[in-house]
Amino acid sequence: MSKSYLDEIAEQPAAIRGLGLLITPAMTAAVEAIRARIDAGEVRHIILTGMGGSLFSAYGTSLRLSHSLSVPVSLWDSSELIQQAPSVLRPGTLVIAISQSGESIELRRMAELDRGTSVKVAITNTPDNTLSRWADLKLATNVGPEQTVSTKTYTAGLVALYILERLLIGDTGTLAVEIDTLANAIEDLLSTLPGKMEETLAFLGHDMPLSFIGRGASYASAMMAALVTAEAAKASTQAFSGGQFRHGPLELVREGFRSVLFIGGGDATFDLNLKTVSDIARLGGRCLVVAPEHTAAALPHDQIALILPSVVEGLLPVLEILPIQLLMVPMASARGFEPAKFLNGSKVTVIE
Repeated sequence: MSKSYLDEIAEQPAAIRGLGLLITPAMTAAVEAIRARIDAGEVRHIILTGMGGSLFSAYGTSLRLSHSLSVPVSLWDSSELIQQAPSVLRPGTLVIAISQSGESIELRRMAELDRGTSVKVAITNTPDNTLSRWADLKLATNVGPEQTVSTKTYTAGLVALYILERLLIGDTGTLAVEIDTLANAIEDLLSTLPGKMEETLAFLGHDMPLSFIGRGASYASAMMAALVTAEAAKASTQAFSGGQFRHGPLELVREGFRSVLFIGGGDATFDLNLKTVSDIARLGGRCLVVAPEHTAAALPHDQIALILPSVVEGLLPVLEILPIQLLMVPMASARGFEPAKFLNGSKVTVIE
């Protein structure tokens, strides 16, 4: 088994704590200047873009910025952006681009194509790469090299985006405490979750397709979980929003159907998610619930669940992905693969 995969998972508490260093007076002033341009009408559209996990990490931020700012916010797959709609890279636009390496081919093409974007922000792991050189403002997570399937770079990217959105919104009073609380929660989970993975694998199995389901910011966890499972365990996966699951994929549910539902931390869709879990069981399928502890009492007493420490809702997806990262070790081994080892691709995608 790849030791580096487990090492990189274990490095996440320290990586998250280090992100507090991004909250400097200079960074705060730079983001406040961007907000002033939004308020003045100079920035009329915000685009968040990336590929793979970098794209998924921006989903929750795109939702929350849509609620909090007065301009439209959209989320773009970078390949579709550069191939189908490059004209949206125009004056009046703020582009927030996320790439762990800063060298993914689609993000490099975007940097080459862009001739008019008003404000450019890059979130990458290192401070010097093609994407960061393109940007007016760069946030480097600096979590160290990552050799295997994304773990610490994904969770660090989520937190960096959360920091950026809170600075943009102008609500930073408890931000440092929230990040420290999150790091402690990750530490706790990494000490308790590994002992539950064999039981979890026995419930889900390793030889049937897995469906991941989530609503709101937890939909990002569903998408990332499907990606990690395909990459690390070479297993067939699908990701659905809770609503889309009702529009057709529900027909998949019968004996042998296996799923994971991220129940989320908000009240708005909790009952809808419980109904989905109930219907999957009624139709003969299995559904593992991943839920924060403040929702645990409302779960059916016989529901199979992995309970997470409670953190601020915007950072919950960081915890939600941890069980999936760890599950890949026994799942890949059961399927006859070395966990998280790339066979057909590479860490940085260079072919468009």
